Amino acid sequence: MTQPLPPYLRAKFPELAAHWAQVQTYFHPCHVPAHTILLTEGTVATKLYLVVQGSLRMWHTTDQRDVTLQFFFENQPVASFESFYLGQPSDSAIETLEPTDLLVLDKTSFDQIRRTLPGFESSLNRWLCARFIAYRQRVYTQLQTIPTGRYQALIADNPMILDRVPLHEIATYLGITPVSLSRIRARLNEQNMNAKL
Repeated sequence: MTQPLPPYLRAKFPELAAHWAQVQTYFHPCHVPAHTILLTEGTVATKLYLVVQGSLRMWHTTDQRDVTLQFFFENQPVASFESFYLGQPSDSAIETLEPTDLLVLDKTSFDQIRRTLPGFESSLNRWLCARFIAYRQRVYTQLQTIPTGRYQALIADNPMILDRVPLHEIATYLGITPVSLSRIRARLNEQNMNAKL
């Protein structure tokens, strides 16, 4: 069965789109249950995942607690890129949050695509730079914004996140405790109700 290239990747990686019939056999469809660990900290990432349907999170453990670094949803590539690209142990872990359908690309096939489609490397570098810039901006925003502002920005950018991600995971992403997140949500709900009166 032919698996189409997800729209986001078609736009970001035109070389893949143009040669999809040639390279799609490198991408293996996989259905993964919720709460499946795809990568553990300290191991080398040998697979890159493309999310067809579902959600994942990437996190790092520090001081005996998990800190969520990023959430991933449909059409997004997921990997510990430093580990995958450089062959070094990953400093983060990846887990599914809900039942998830993936296209899986192993490192050997990834390197084969890089050799076969030279233009792919340029698109990949542009995409990685954009991802790094966005991540850096998020870190700066986290440092400069109070928790309520962080929560409001997250909901504005990803309104479906409340339906698909447990609140305690959202709290670790925002750098606050679940109790603090509950208070923020209650306060904002009260303000919204008062504004409607």
